[in-house]
Formats: sequence, C-alpha cells, structure tokens
Amino acid sequence: MLLKIVGSLIVFISCTLLGYSHAKTYAKRPQELKVLQTLLQIFENEISFLSNILEDAFLKVCSCTDDKVGAFFKETAKNLEDGFCAYEAWTKAVRGNIANTNLNSEDEDIIISFGKMLGSSDLEGQIKNIHLTVSQLKIQEQKAQELKDKNESLFKNLGVLGGLAIIILLF
Repeated sequence: MLLKIVGSLIVFISCTLLGYSHAKTYAKRPQELKVLQTLLQIFENEISFLSNILEDAFLKVCSCTDDKVGAFFKETAKNLEDGFCAYEAWTKAVRGNIANTNLNSEDEDIIISFGKMLGSSDLEGQIKNIHLTVSQLKIQEQKAQELKDKNESLFKNLGVLGGLAIIILLF
C-alpha cells in the first residue's frame, strides 16, 4: 500500500511539473518578444545617433541583456567578424539560436526578414526597417499574450488533472 501511495505521488508530481513547464513556454514568449523589441530600439540608437558600424552596434546591444534573444546580436557580431555579409551573419545567428528561445516560426520569419536590409541601405532605410520589424513584433507580442492568457492556466490544470486521472486509473 505504501508503494502505491509513493508511486501515485511521483506520478502526480511529474504530471504537474510537466504541465507547469509547458505553461512556462507560453509565459516566456511575450517576454522574449518584448526584450527583442527593446534590443532593436537600442540597435537603432547605436546606428543612428552614435553612428557605430554594424559589428560594434551588435556588440553593444548584446552587452545590454542576459536574455536568450541577445545571443542573436552576439552571434551576428561574431559572424560579421568572420567575414559574412550582414544578412548572412544575421540569418545564421538567428537560425542557430532560435531553438534556445521560446519564439515560433512566425517570429523567426519576421526576425530573419529584418536582416535582409542590414547593411544594404542608407541610414534612413535601416531605421525604417527597424521600425517595421518592431511593429511586426508588437503584433506578435499581442498574439503571444493572448495565447498565454488562454493556454497557460489550461496546461497547468491539465498537468494536475492528468496526474489525478492517472492515479485514479491505477487504483
């Protein structure tokens, strides 16, 4: 009997933790999108007001955050140093680090499209591209917030109730 209770407790705790960990991905995506918007605005300031070259601007931006999306900027600076053009450096950095974030493929497409104009237009074109990307990311953030509100508690409750259902089935 004691073994059944301990086993049930383990099943319940693991199902609950599974539900909470899945819910956490919904909670982190809006935060990461917000951080990315902030970093792009810092990047805009670096290239417009401080007139930094792209590599220096990317390095300064990545030093502003510990967040996982900051890796995009750090890796891009490294890729630029290795001789890649700006678009290739950005695309390679995003594709190499997107799996470490909670961003989805729609977010990835927006982020990669930002890189298409990097280094290939004048300062005004770069700034317009940053504004466009930030506005697209704001829309994605709103969608992510709606998904969070809808699904976060769902998965938390599903983990708890799923664990209880398994325990009931075992007894």
